[in-house]
Amino acid sequence: MGLHTHTKERPDNIPIKTKEMPRGILVIRLVIASIIFAVSAVVSMPAIVKTILLAIATLIAGYDIILDAINSIESGDYFGVSVVILFVAVLAFVFGYGIEAAAMVILFKVAHIVSDYVAERTLLSAEELLRYRDEEEIRKTIDTAGKAGAGSLEISDSIEAAASFVLKILIGVAVAFAILAPLTTHLSVRESIHRALSIIVIATPASVLLSLSLAGVVGIFSAARYGTLFNTARGVEKLSDVKTLIVDKAGVLAEECPKLLSVKSDILDTNTFLTFAAHAVYYSEQPIAKALANATDGEYKLEVISNFAEIPGSGVEVDIGGAHVTLATKEYYIDRGEAVPYGAETSDSQVFYMMIAGRYIGKIAISNSTLDSVENLVTDFRGNGVERCVLISEDGKEETAAFASKFGFDDAYGELDVEKKLALIDQISTSVPSAKLYLYSSGIESHSKADIDVRVSKAGKYADALVNPSSITMLPSVFHVAGRIREVVSENAIFSIAIKAILVFLSINGWCNIWFAMFVDSAASIATQLNAIRVSSDSFLKGMIRRREEEEEFAEDEEN
Repeated sequence: MGLHTHTKERPDNIPIKTKEMPRGILVIRLVIASIIFAVSAVVSMPAIVKTILLAIATLIAGYDIILDAINSIESGDYFGVSVVILFVAVLAFVFGYGIEAAAMVILFKVAHIVSDYVAERTLLSAEELLRYRDEEEIRKTIDTAGKAGAGSLEISDSIEAAASFVLKILIGVAVAFAILAPLTTHLSVRESIHRALSIIVIATPASVLLSLSLAGVVGIFSAARYGTLFNTARGVEKLSDVKTLIVDKAGVLAEECPKLLSVKSDILDTNTFLTFAAHAVYYSEQPIAKALANATDGEYKLEVISNFAEIPGSGVEVDIGGAHVTLATKEYYIDRGEAVPYGAETSDSQVFYMMIAGRYIGKIAISNSTLDSVENLVTDFRGNGVERCVLISEDGKEETAAFASKFGFDDAYGELDVEKKLALIDQISTSVPSAKLYLYSSGIESHSKADIDVRVSKAGKYADALVNPSSITMLPSVFHVAGRIREVVSENAIFSIAIKAILVFLSINGWCNIWFAMFVDSAASIATQLNAIRVSSDSFLKGMIRRREEEEEFAEDEEN
């Protein structure tokens, strides 16, 4: 695959980026507010005039905070960030800390701009991971990442719930401190409230939450770098829990549409023989039906077909023009005790024998070769934490078992049509507590009971993810992306909690005021956002990128 330069602009619906107001207008507001703030802080003037100027600066910089707070309250979110900031700012003005309230709001909005910029740059860096994918894949990935909630993570739910709980606890601590401190220490009511407001500012969960969806979106881009496009970041993240892999043979480990290799009949000419065979398998879902459909150009006369019966993995039985036709493998005839002149068969082909009205007519051989690129696929999955590998196939049980042994599967199930495959996946999903990944190519027109459905195709519905067929060997690498997502999110949460704990300690002792708490917490949120890009910076992943590039260069040299 050649090098493609991506120069298209980012779509407007990429997450994280705030769209309430053009950034230029917000910058102008902040410049004006900062000038008024500086004048009120430096120039000597009556206290009432200073307070009015500080209030004006606060309103210019953050009047939208008031609007957001009203919306949050109307929706029942009484502990939203805007509500908390507004609450602290109002009380700070009431108790004579207007200069800190104005500085806090200005810093909050400055951090807002910087966070948006950092998020955009982080996502642009993530897009660079796709520079060797084709334009269609790049576009699909950007569109997917831009959907609302695409970056949401399961671990985020726990962190957000914990952050909300901590916020309420710290607000309770702040209120208790404001009430008890004047009664038990030398602090005045005004000073105790001042320190309590600093604690409330620190309690806001912005620094914890801002990086969560960003890490998820970077995870989507990182997975797409290896040719796997997930619908949501939760799908990528869930790979960390997968211990059972269920692989559908056709289209994943072997050709999805086998080729017709040979036709032999001493009774019918080739065209007539193929016509009978094509009509026999017309309603079949087995690979031989696809092979014959591609090899037959004539029109089908469906009115002559009746009493069709699928023999999963072995062939079909059907009436054609009133004559009973059986097209099946030798194992099927042996089980029925019927004498058919079997010929030599190879591991790279599958032979079907035809009988019409109990008389042997001839045989058809179709390809059954293994895809060379997936020779180590099962081993690679095991190296990434998968403990049990299950092979399912439409082929006969003996053939499926031999194939499973060759590739190192733990279990093998043959003679399965689509309905039986879904039933088996349901059974495995019910009996196995760990997460299951179902890897298939086509034929499934619904979501299975597995935790993750991954389809080996450039397009398709119902699947949680699509794998470019040329990139199937890279899928195990995405397990590292899943691990990195949880590692980075956990690192960010621990870092934010540590910063907040330090700030709370400083605030209680009077060494941290309102604006400084906002400044440090905003810096922490920006740091966690910058850390989100590390989802894609693992040395293993870089090594896989280099290996992929080397394979592509070698393939191009071979073509030349």
